[in-house]
Amino acid sequence: MVDVIAKVIEDFSARDLHSALLVNREWCRATVPMYWKAPFSFTMKRSTTALKVYESFLETAEKSTQQTVQKPFFDYPLFIKELNYTNLLACLEMYEMAKKVEAILQMLTKYEIRLKTFIMDNTGANNERVYGLWTAPCYASMFSSLNYVEIHTPFPKNNVMKALAKNCAELSHLDIHLHDTSVPRAEESINHLKELLSAQTRPLNLRLVFPSGSGRSLLETFQSRLESFKRLELVKWNFNGCDWEWLKRCSNLVEFAITSPPPQVSEILGTKNESYRLKVSKNSKILTEHWHFNKNDEIPSKFYFHSDKSLMESQSPIITQPRVSRRTNDPKKLQYIRANAMIKMFKELDYYSSEDEDNYLSTYDDYDDGYDESLGISYESYLDSQFG
Repeated sequence: MVDVIAKVIEDFSARDLHSALLVNREWCRATVPMYWKAPFSFTMKRSTTALKVYESFLETAEKSTQQTVQKPFFDYPLFIKELNYTNLLACLEMYEMAKKVEAILQMLTKYEIRLKTFIMDNTGANNERVYGLWTAPCYASMFSSLNYVEIHTPFPKNNVMKALAKNCAELSHLDIHLHDTSVPRAEESINHLKELLSAQTRPLNLRLVFPSGSGRSLLETFQSRLESFKRLELVKWNFNGCDWEWLKRCSNLVEFAITSPPPQVSEILGTKNESYRLKVSKNSKILTEHWHFNKNDEIPSKFYFHSDKSLMESQSPIITQPRVSRRTNDPKKLQYIRANAMIKMFKELDYYSSEDEDNYLSTYDDYDDGYDESLGISYESYLDSQFG
């Protein structure tokens, strides 16, 4: 019965999984492993709750040597398969961050956890010591089975690449930002990348980002493993003077992408390519050119590394009307503005404060009497549809 339920719920969202937990005992037993396999990969509220549960296991371990304590119904840490490291850090106070992270990593190692996915998002902050804690040799076993790695947090990656090269041989997805202000460290990272590529036993989807990084050094690391690339995206490297004939020997490549492609790339791959614009921040975008190739009748994904953010989908036309720049005091219009702002807030934030709300509402100082471009409807129509 549990196996049947597990099959039913495998595509459930986090919210649906939470509901499934409450059906009955059998459903609970089947759902708990699925619900807890990625405890820090959803909202901040969910991550904070997961951290409290993990902390209870740390406290239980400390107290068990002194007194008998009641254990939870499930060993929840046993189920983790995906670790979003930056979300875990975001739940912790700065003064306790290093100590608490080390305690959790030690607990997971003791449980003989084998992670499949590891993610470090771009936080815009820099805390090299804490960000690199997981690369210590004592945690190597936990990362030896990784299939999917995504690291964009800004800190030196030489030890990261060294740890991955030494411990990982089953990667199918690696998306990493290698930028480093130190030339020796950057060279060390690329040397470890060569070791990492040589160790892989599976076709690899590889995305590498390094503004003005040495493209010549990078391409040298590729030469012995060209047949292993399934998808390859090279972002913001300096490829001046590089030879691209090696692309002809990538026999298993189904997608290739690059920023500012040299003319030789188009000569080899053809001119049938598509553009993708990645919005990195409010004022920063990265444009990559993508080539797709059919291999063994496989239907290629549109943009593999950006499948959830594609900007190429057709959009409804926006009707523009003259705008009146002023702040309104009309209660009905204010209700519309606040409702629209709240919708945007819930789409973009896991949680918010009154300060966040004020920041969002301030964007509506310039208000149009009859039209809002972000919704494409008049405020009267919107209020009728939402509030009757």
